[in-house]
Amino acid sequence: MDFSPTDDQRMIADSFARVFEGGGGQAELDELGLLLAAHPEATGGFGAGVADLVPALVECGRAATQAPVIGAAFLPGLALTRAGIWAEGPACLDPEAEVRIDDDRLTGVLPVVPGADVADRLVMCLPDDRLAVVPLSVAEVVPFALVDGRGAAEVRLDGARATITDTVPGLTGAIQDSAVTLYAAEALGALYAIREMTQAYLKERRQFGRPLGSFQALQHAMVDLYHDIEHFQSLVHLAARCCDGPDVAMRLRSVSALKRYLGGRMRRAAASAIQMHGGIGVTEEYALGRYVKRVIVADLLNGSADDHGARLARLIAEETRAADRAAPADDLKENVA
Repeated sequence: MDFSPTDDQRMIADSFARVFEGGGGQAELDELGLLLAAHPEATGGFGAGVADLVPALVECGRAATQAPVIGAAFLPGLALTRAGIWAEGPACLDPEAEVRIDDDRLTGVLPVVPGADVADRLVMCLPDDRLAVVPLSVAEVVPFALVDGRGAAEVRLDGARATITDTVPGLTGAIQDSAVTLYAAEALGALYAIREMTQAYLKERRQFGRPLGSFQALQHAMVDLYHDIEHFQSLVHLAARCCDGPDVAMRLRSVSALKRYLGGRMRRAAASAIQMHGGIGVTEEYALGRYVKRVIVADLLNGSADDHGARLARLIAEETRAADRAAPADDLKENVA
């Protein structure tokens, strides 16, 4: 698979990188219109799809930015664009809202909504493939910080009046899978930073008169880290392209494989990097922790690795049963024999 970004993708990613290199954050991104990247051109955006956003999110992960780029910009942009509507002002999104609906009024508690602490409107993906848009001024918003320091909020709705769109077939599932992929792309950028920091530390830090990187056990651990990140990179790009494509079955498989790998191998890889740094790796002030926490948040949000492992198992079972039903009787007898 070719991971080289297109000219447009490179332009967006380079713009994000320049903002972060200059010490900028949400205000600078907003001023440049970069937070509207997922919105259509008619509303001031770039019309970017999930794959287009991956290089930019890699830069967000490298910088460990606190700006709510996914929850309060890219995700609501993707959902609103797919539904064909526009919500004025900053919006956040909950891809798995569980609320009671009475006509156009919503009641329920959304425990974790990234970006809701700074947004004006809440966009919710309903189970029946509709979107609901609610002004946060009519909701009770309880802000808090995620483990990596980014803002989020618990949102409590008590009969709040919402604008509810028409049904868009497949909308909710597509946005839920897009959420997994976007957070994984940001985690990939954090993992690049973890790898670079760890490699530099092993070259510079000396023990028993030798660089740590000269010890064979640490060399093997570093090779495993490289291998795991390269594999994860492949899964991120595959899932992103599938989120933009028409093949639903392939999207489900690729996204669940990505989340399963993130919650298994990548969390272990991040822990291995901490171990290779020794005592300094567990100190709060050391930069490594910011990146490791970014990987943890990507794992915790939007379903667990076990949830996605169960979805993969169901998909494989369904495909196996379908293949058995489609196989000619003679082939089945030959297989049994």
